[in-house]
Amino acid sequence: MSKLPSVFRRILKEPYLRRFKKRNVIHFPDSILQPSRIVIYSGPGDTDIWPAMYLSDMLQNAYPETKTSIICNMDDGELLNMLQWKPKIHFYEKHPRIPNLLDDESPENDVLLFYPYTTIDNNTGSLLMSSGAGIRIAPLEIDSPYINLRIRTESTCYPNMLHQICSALGIDSEKTWKPVIQQQIKKHAKNLMAPVSGRHLPYIVTSSTALSILEKHRAEIPLRTVSLSGKTTDFEKLDREERVAIIADAEAVATDSEELWCDACALDIPVVALDHSGTFIKWSNHSTVSNESEFIEAWSQLLRKGW
Repeated sequence: MSKLPSVFRRILKEPYLRRFKKRNVIHFPDSILQPSRIVIYSGPGDTDIWPAMYLSDMLQNAYPETKTSIICNMDDGELLNMLQWKPKIHFYEKHPRIPNLLDDESPENDVLLFYPYTTIDNNTGSLLMSSGAGIRIAPLEIDSPYINLRIRTESTCYPNMLHQICSALGIDSEKTWKPVIQQQIKKHAKNLMAPVSGRHLPYIVTSSTALSILEKHRAEIPLRTVSLSGKTTDFEKLDREERVAIIADAEAVATDSEELWCDACALDIPVVALDHSGTFIKWSNHSTVSNESEFIEAWSQLLRKGW
């Protein structure tokens, strides 16, 4: 790890630290460099798993001997098979739940909890507080009483924002990592796409609305299209891991779905996305458009560029 920056000298002066009882005093930089446990919280949103997964890989490489846990939505759990290591996973269904993370070997002040998102509500904040973690870290846009170590980052895009969090903490993070689909899931996805031969032709994944827009404007669609939603799809009932495996093997993605957009970005698949509301998660080296004419133009540019 690189030398810790002066940010920790400033943190020591923060009012919240003076409120800790002596038995709960956080020692910088030891509490960061030598935590007894690391916890990553993955939220219940459709795209929340990817920031948590990317950050999990960075932290595992930085703290290979430290016990690491992920608190994760049950529906997203199988995606963690794409990590190179197997953390301890605490699942919740529908409504997030955080178990008490303390034990005799994990004193409160030495547990790091990472919340890899820029906003937090009161319900989630209360959950984080109840975890028992002494240090709760997040790149929040504004201060929150639930996060006692807020990291300000220049980038607002994933995964760059996560690398900057690590850099601020003196952690050297791997910048080339990508999720890896397990071979058995790849094979299963191929069988879903071509159940007889197991060998499918190249295809483009679309959402039903995005496909209708392309067809309405008579845009060129050079390959078979595969829709993962809508009335005509054969793949609506697939689980999360199966859907991601199909996306990972696509030549490109055209969508108006934030979940599909983020899946493609995280897997580094060429993607064109229509974001009417301007609220899609931001991802490095990828951008969305806000109306149909921009969507058609972005699609044409992707075809000219190729993949």
